Amino acid sequence: MMIRTRTRVAWATATATATALAFALAAGAAQAQKPSAQTRPADQADQLLSQAVPTQVPPSVNDGEAYHRAGDSEQTPEELRVTRALNDEIASRNQLAENQERADQAEFDARRAEYEETVTAATRAQLAYEEDVRRSEAAQRQWEADRARWEADVRACQAGDRMRCAPPRS
Repeated sequence: MMIRTRTRVAWATATATATALAFALAAGAAQAQKPSAQTRPADQADQLLSQAVPTQVPPSVNDGEAYHRAGDSEQTPEELRVTRALNDEIASRNQLAENQERADQAEFDARRAEYEETVTAATRAQLAYEEDVRRSEAAQRQWEADRARWEADVRACQAGDRMRCAPPRS
């Protein structure tokens, strides 16, 4: 889910960049025929981008997007070269994004496994501690019962009950 979202965002960003660059190139070619001494190249691109209004293309059935690709015969060799370069750059960025997402997912999975191991070890330690506490409490109760019985025997023996003075029988 996250990979698709980042890839789509990268694709949308790259598509917008490619479209803007294509408009700038087309306008730049027209502007190159009439150079202006006062206008810098960056300003030309900004002007073209602010004035550029894409032509309305009838929506086609293409995964919900309205897109029409001009045929290669309708593009100049320079436009084709730029388009290929932009497509290669987009593909490269998408690949980098996918690689980064794979690396992030692997790191997440490793840390999650480490966390789960830690939780499991802590749970085992807690259960062992609780069992030790139960055994200790049982031993304490047994000792207190034995002590109370011994004290009662000592008091009875001191009171004259010689049967209770004898060593305990097993």
